[in-house]
Amino acid sequence: AADKWSFGTTLLEICFDADVPLKERTPAEKERFYEKKHRLPEPSCQDLAALIQQCLSYTPAERPSFRTVLRDLTQLQPHNLMDVSSVNPDVPVSDPTVFQKRYLKKIRDLGEGHFGKVGLYCYDPTNDGTGEMVAVKSLKADCSPQLLASWRKEISILKTLYHENIVKYKGCCSEQGEKVVQLIMEYVPLGSLRDYLPKHHVGLARILLFAQQICEGMAYLHSLHYIHRDLAARNVLLESERRIKIGDFGLAKALPEGRNYYRVRDDGDSPVFWFAMECLKECRFSFASDVWSFGVTLYELLTHCDPALSPPAQKFLEMIGATQGQMTVLRLMELLERGRRLPCPQGCPYELYRVLQTCWDAAVAFRPTFPHLIPLLRSFRLKYGVTPPSVFSVL
Repeated sequence: AADKWSFGTTLLEICFDADVPLKERTPAEKERFYEKKHRLPEPSCQDLAALIQQCLSYTPAERPSFRTVLRDLTQLQPHNLMDVSSVNPDVPVSDPTVFQKRYLKKIRDLGEGHFGKVGLYCYDPTNDGTGEMVAVKSLKADCSPQLLASWRKEISILKTLYHENIVKYKGCCSEQGEKVVQLIMEYVPLGSLRDYLPKHHVGLARILLFAQQICEGMAYLHSLHYIHRDLAARNVLLESERRIKIGDFGLAKALPEGRNYYRVRDDGDSPVFWFAMECLKECRFSFASDVWSFGVTLYELLTHCDPALSPPAQKFLEMIGATQGQMTVLRLMELLERGRRLPCPQGCPYELYRVLQTCWDAAVAFRPTFPHLIPLLRSFRLKYGVTPPSVFSVL
């Protein structure tokens, strides 16, 4: 059946002078297109269009056999095939990534991101209760032009991403001539790891699985030359008991071609306790600074995001004393430059804590990469899935 679909799209390419269907769309947009069962453009020749649509049926059993396709092709009248390259104007071309505000029904608030608030909505164009649940991210009121530009950048980045461990882009909802734009994403039902882990009994093997998946998502992100800059347990969402998705790309930046770092100024409210030393001292962000943040995130996971130990801000503040404002950053820098780091979580195997320490190496070049961390964490997961430390129970 898959070959019959492929033949249908190949026939479309032939009709449209080798123009690949949906070639301008991102993978996420293509998935959305097919998920909502939209129709590809059809040639103006009705007989040929009918044959192609049979091959492109969303019900595999309804696609014709190749014997039937061959028969129908031979029966096509040559005079009807004079102009097969023009698109049939009677077939509406719709965009499933464009959401209409009137069909969005709010269910509840989900939280706030770096730029705005996130809510759970039901998108139900038919108003029959069969709509889909989506997460809608909206900018906070009275945002600055700079924030608006960063917001649009977040949307443009998320549109290009397509990975099983990264939250999925579904589309946008625009108002007032695109002056107000809402970002529509998949709804990840179990919430963030920061909120999930303190309430559920999760063993070391599954924590290591989550950590491995974070690395896989981040390795993909880095392969596209993006830096996340806000990797933390609050931004790692749980799709199911055994799959996470990285979210919130409000601080993400694209690394310029030929550069290995990005310098950021006037960043406002930043997650400094997840930042690497060079980020605090020189505002330099790189792939290696994301690895540092991953180390802090893994620390959060290993402490089960216990409010007494996590977020790491709590532990760092115990180490540097009461402080506020810019003095907090200065004292944190001094602490890190003296070689102080977050302590080994209770029950954490020392060899695993050594991985955290390498992520927090002062020398950028000595930190591991995400592709290096993936097999390492996989080996730990296999090892401790059989012989877990007594403090952790493996689920």
